[in-house]
Amino acid sequence: MKLTIVSGREVDEVLDSTDGVTGLINAIATAFRDYSSGKVRMPQRTVIHLDNDWWGVMPCGARNLGFSVKIVNVIESNKVRGLPTTQGIVVLMDDITGQPMAVIDGTALTAWRTAAATAVSIKYLARSTDNLAIIGAGLQARYHVLLLSRAFPIKRILIYSRTREKVVELAKLAQGRGIDAVATDSSHDAIRQADVVITATTSREPVIHGSWLHEGMHLVSIGAPEVDARELDDDVLRRASVIVVDSRIAVMNETGDVIIPMKNGLISEKNLIEIGEIISGVRNGRSRDMDITLFKSVGIAVEDLAAASYIYGLVKSRNIGITVEI
Repeated sequence: MKLTIVSGREVDEVLDSTDGVTGLINAIATAFRDYSSGKVRMPQRTVIHLDNDWWGVMPCGARNLGFSVKIVNVIESNKVRGLPTTQGIVVLMDDITGQPMAVIDGTALTAWRTAAATAVSIKYLARSTDNLAIIGAGLQARYHVLLLSRAFPIKRILIYSRTREKVVELAKLAQGRGIDAVATDSSHDAIRQADVVITATTSREPVIHGSWLHEGMHLVSIGAPEVDARELDDDVLRRASVIVVDSRIAVMNETGDVIIPMKNGLISEKNLIEIGEIISGVRNGRSRDMDITLFKSVGIAVEDLAAASYIYGLVKSRNIGITVEI
């Protein structure tokens, strides 16, 4: 039995191009559509806490796509070790024969597929991509710059983070891609100038306030992965014309950005539209230029399956990765 091992460097190599990014975005969009159409088998992730460390196990299966399991962790203390705070592996298996096909670096895969999910929301919900604001300057922010700079005609990126050194690094990355990049003194300064805002933080308290938002913008929140954590305050939910999510079940069980306002009676399940429903035409997204659109993403296993299948195809076509007998 042969198994292909794909490193994070090789994931970057096959995806970091216009064609690579376009294919990944299309794969994630199709995965969202199929998930919302009931074609995917995906139980809720299993979460285990070891002291302050977060561990997740995420299985998913779909015919003609495969079966995958991701083991992922978030370990904040890795910052002092010089290691990524988020890391993991994805195992891809054939859904017909059941044979293992690949083990793929989950840190790079997760970063790319998360950025691709953001890109899908921008494609279907954003009015303009001229000015992009990113709140946070860690790994996810870096991969958002890598992918979005390949996918959209972005003119300027405004960056805010409490860690100034990371802001400088991220700005240099954007500038190297031919995009004007500006460090701002606050998240408010970044947001008020932006068409699209992405929050990629580890904050447990809101970093975006509804009073800062303006007509026509698109907001993407990928942080606050726990039930008592929030990136968005209540006014953001009040001002959003549409609230779009990757999975209703996932956001209602996993993120305080949805759980807390639901408990307070501010929103209900009927206010949540899955991005897959918009892609398939079942529900509407932006209906007016002045709408404020919100995409709340917690990341779901079908994204990992779609990304793993797509990456595996690219790796095999280019004859890269390490193949071993098991």
